[in-house]
Amino acid sequence: MGMAASQARLLSITARMTDNEHSGQAVSYAKIRLADQTEEVNKEYLNALKATKLTVLTGFNGADEVYTDISYALMTGCNTVANNLHYMVTDKKGAALVTKTLADAFEKGNGDFNIFLAELGYTQSHIQVSAYSTDPIDIPAQEKAYQEVHEAWDRYLTSVGLHINVDEEHGLDFGFHYFAQTDANGDVIYDGNGDPIPDTTPFNGYCTYTYTDPNTGIDTTFPLNYDGTTQEQRELYDYAVSLTATYYRTPVQPDPMMALESTANPDNISIVNYYKQIFQKMASSGYYTEDNPANTINDNKWFEQQLKDGKLLLEIYSAVERKFVSTSIDSDQAIQEVTDERELALIDQEYKMKLEKLEAKDNKYDLELRKLDTEHKALQQEYQVLKGVVDKNVQDSFKTFSA
Repeated sequence: MGMAASQARLLSITARMTDNEHSGQAVSYAKIRLADQTEEVNKEYLNALKATKLTVLTGFNGADEVYTDISYALMTGCNTVANNLHYMVTDKKGAALVTKTLADAFEKGNGDFNIFLAELGYTQSHIQVSAYSTDPIDIPAQEKAYQEVHEAWDRYLTSVGLHINVDEEHGLDFGFHYFAQTDANGDVIYDGNGDPIPDTTPFNGYCTYTYTDPNTGIDTTFPLNYDGTTQEQRELYDYAVSLTATYYRTPVQPDPMMALESTANPDNISIVNYYKQIFQKMASSGYYTEDNPANTINDNKWFEQQLKDGKLLLEIYSAVERKFVSTSIDSDQAIQEVTDERELALIDQEYKMKLEKLEAKDNKYDLELRKLDTEHKALQQEYQVLKGVVDKNVQDSFKTFSA
């Protein structure tokens, strides 16, 4: 091989060796980064092993307590938590987080509990007879119901300092607005059962009473508006309106023929009280709904994390204070934080998959390093041979020119 060709070949091998060394360094650096990634995965796995979930006491199986994964519906439902407490979920400012159904009912009621309740399909009235029934069997119950209507109004009037004895001597006579269909003469139209046919006009929530002055005989009609200032007075007023509306079959919502679930059924008493407490909370503290499709009260994981992060808070109704008071996931005995076995199984599976991918990359890098090392040794050998040839050619050239 000529001297020039040998030198060219030597330079080529030198360049290949340099490239080989750079490639080896790159693979070595990649293995170091891979080691860092493996360490990070191990740290994530160890932290994930601490995964817990919130569960709520929902009943008993014999003497054993039964816990269910926490959810918004579970925490805010009627008698869904086994400690028989009523929970509300609020933001940090105390505003109640409610469903759209509750928000719509509240807005339609515009501050009227009876309308709010009716929109949800219930009434707080227990009266089941009508003032317009002509069935002799109904007469005793009708008279009793009539008396209860008067007593309800008397309790309210007494509470606001407007007590008037309900008897003939004092000339007090109740007359109530009733929206019914009338004929051309203004007379109420009755159906085949002798009941007035309701008008589609909703009940406006107001009743009246007529007072006859025993001295002059002059009648004066007064509206039975709400004149109270306390929660108790408001409840007495709403209850009296509810009884009146039921007794006179006065519609309390746009569909006057809709049958409302009455508290005459004992099973409905707790649900009506449940809605009353919600209504009072919404009225006193404000409310909002969670409309973001990605983060809603129907997403149990989101709800749980919001509680853990303190972005949502819990309150329980106090029968003593007659309002909702604060509680927490740490102090509430019906809530416990436990190891999430299902989550741990998923974490373990994901950890193994990540390790397998990292090990596959590591094996690939080892194979590349072995190939580069083999190539580097071969190049070194060839480099030494060529270097010897070039050195000999140089020596021979010096001898030739020095002769």
